[in-house]
Amino acid sequence: MASKTPAGNEPDHVVVPPKSNAGKLDYTYIIGGILLWGLIGWGLDFLLHTAWIVFAALPVGAVCGYFLARHHQRHGRPDDNQQH
Repeated sequence: MASKTPAGNEPDHVVVPPKSNAGKLDYTYIIGGILLWGLIGWGLDFLLHTAWIVFAALPVGAVCGYFLARHHQRHGRPDDNQQH
């Protein structure tokens, strides 16, 4: 797999992920965020004897997953094939 080099105006340590995997990665982070924050909300509901925290935590998880996916696309780790 050929390593993708950044554009001339980007720093050398920025690696742009391939376009074909970018959408799948976004969904993975968003679903993972929903699951994680859903579990956190469910646990807080159980501890605090409420029933609304899980519903507030689900959109928080989706937003956190979205921003984590954007961060990963901008500041992802360099390719393993790249020489330093």
